[in-house]
Amino acid sequence: LADTSVERLRDFKPQELAIMAWAFAKAEHKAPALFAALADTSEKRLHEFKPQELANMAWAFATVKHEARTLFAALAHVSEGQLHDFKPQGFANVVWAFATAKYKAPTLFAALACASEPRLHEFNPQELANTAWAFATVEHKAPTLFAALACASEVLLHEFKPQDLANTA
Repeated sequence: LADTSVERLRDFKPQELAIMAWAFAKAEHKAPALFAALADTSEKRLHEFKPQELANMAWAFATVKHEARTLFAALAHVSEGQLHDFKPQGFANVVWAFATAKYKAPTLFAALACASEPRLHEFNPQELANTAWAFATVEHKAPTLFAALACASEVLLHEFKPQDLANTA
């Protein structure tokens, strides 16, 4: 499947590229040749991707630990322009992916902090925890965001799972 897909990626729509990456990452199948081809093909077409597709692509590459610095640079740039359309899960997945991939994108993180802060009441405990963890991991200082995360987390504290609590601490 991976080999056949590599040959046909140019025919994939953005959603299909993102789903392919997500599916292989979810199955914990690293498929280096496929991910290299996905990075190359997707990078050229990221301007066609919707926020969910951008988030899924970032999540997939971080999950399989496939180094794709130029893809992450392009993901950061394109995501910045679409932040108003991101859902809470997309915000959380993007920051988690960048932190997990150890790719610092200060402009993206600053924009994400501003865009997500007024919407934190929409986040669930895992999204709050992952956002806090990601900002701390990349050492991006966002005191206003962290204060807002603390307030939003306090309201939902009874719903936090142990992992969410650990990630928020």
